[in-house]
Amino acid sequence: MNLHFQRWLTGLISAPLIIFIIYSPAKLFAFLIFIIIQLALWEYNRLSFGAQGYAPEKAEVTILASAIVLSAYGGDFLLMTSVLTFSLLTSFLIFLLRVKDKNVDLRGMEKVVLGFLYLPFLMSFFILLRNLSNGVQWVLFTMVIAFCGDSFGFYTGRYLGRRKLHVGISPGKTVEGTIGLISGSLLGAFFFQRFFFPELPLGHALIMGAFGGIMGQLGDLFESAMKRAAGVKDAGFLVPGHGGMMDRLDSLSFIAPFIFYYQQLVIR
Repeated sequence: MNLHFQRWLTGLISAPLIIFIIYSPAKLFAFLIFIIIQLALWEYNRLSFGAQGYAPEKAEVTILASAIVLSAYGGDFLLMTSVLTFSLLTSFLIFLLRVKDKNVDLRGMEKVVLGFLYLPFLMSFFILLRNLSNGVQWVLFTMVIAFCGDSFGFYTGRYLGRRKLHVGISPGKTVEGTIGLISGSLLGAFFFQRFFFPELPLGHALIMGAFGGIMGQLGDLFESAMKRAAGVKDAGFLVPGHGGMMDRLDSLSFIAPFIFYYQQLVIR
């Protein structure tokens, strides 16, 4: 099947599901985000600790990550950061208990910490966004920035891309594609503000669109670096034409915290 057709077909099929999730009551929305994060965690554990067999680190990542997401479910940022701190201290303690001789290896602990910091903590900001006043619009705004940037960046890079952005991490990424991505995020932010979020000042919308696009690109590059370290092309296979769940959340996980903090620290 043609890759472009498969990407658009998957997008059209998943669009109603995404709309359903966003417009769900806040508690149901949080639960569905929890399920999505669990799917991404399954992929992360396979990449980091192997696809076969049981590893205690897999259970550690899953339990600590779940605690962080569930704390965001309560809609309290202070509670979420408190649980995050507890998770960090717990992972450090477990690491110390595992050390048996002078050959101390930090890699296992580093993967555990990355496991609950990366997608679980960062994606939990969607739950916090949803609990804001006009929460549905904030979540939609974040999604529009990510998806418009991703689409513009993909096609700009494919047809106009010449200069490589970062060959060591992602040989396919180009400077032109990045410019297209930021332009797409800006356009998405502009039109969404004009037609669906007039309460948001246009200047703030454009700033978030531009910097949100940059954050999305950084998220994409970070996940590409993780896949390169693991020696795989896609994190999984759950989303036809798009790879795994991690591949779909890479840019969103970097954009959502930026939008939340901008709203809290600049606009509020």
